[in-house]
Amino acid sequence: MVRDRKGHDDARAGGRHACWLAIQGGNALGRVQDLDLIPDGLVSRITLVHLSHSHVGGSSNPLGGIAGGRGLTGFGRDLVRAMDERRILVDLAHISGAGFRDVLDVHDPSQPVIVSHTGVRGVHDSWRNVSDAQIKAVAETGGVIGIIAHAYALGPVTRPVAASAMVDHMQHAIRVAGDEHVALGCDWDGFIVTPHDMRTVSELPVLVQHMLERGFSPERIGRILSGNALRVLATR
Repeated sequence: MVRDRKGHDDARAGGRHACWLAIQGGNALGRVQDLDLIPDGLVSRITLVHLSHSHVGGSSNPLGGIAGGRGLTGFGRDLVRAMDERRILVDLAHISGAGFRDVLDVHDPSQPVIVSHTGVRGVHDSWRNVSDAQIKAVAETGGVIGIIAHAYALGPVTRPVAASAMVDHMQHAIRVAGDEHVALGCDWDGFIVTPHDMRTVSELPVLVQHMLERGFSPERIGRILSGNALRVLATR
């Protein structure tokens, strides 16, 4: 378990995996003051909302009935400000369109925001994915868009989805914002439907092969696999 870039580098030098802790769903916090209970640097990011509306704000999930229309609550705005003060990354995965805009209104523009796991609507128009305008907004803060490995976000479910679809989403995000703002956001949590040729982390070389076949340089691949995310994590 690591708290900063040095911890990551030390773990890697010792032949170990480095794990960054995060909170998925800011509704885990009952009060903004609950952040004071978290030791400094222990939590790298907080995904503000998950698959349902909460006292933080609105989810992009259409099952809520008003997806996209419910923004941040007053608590949610205070939470973003408090996260900025503590240099905890603000993660905009799952948030509604209105909530996305509200975050940018109150967020410290000198710090990056991220979307840790998502697809892009320019390739597949899903409620789970981000628009070109949202990609650009994240890039303007210096943040990253993590491309998910969830078949339902990558393409139509009427046909098998391969890992090459992840590269489609990467290429679109690169065209919109540049390859310094694209990362992996696979979301292997046991719940998602993974590409048929990349079921687990052990098949990551399959994704790399697709990237090479699209003409991605080793430098670009390195940025997407780890460099861009580590750059953002180092700002904490």
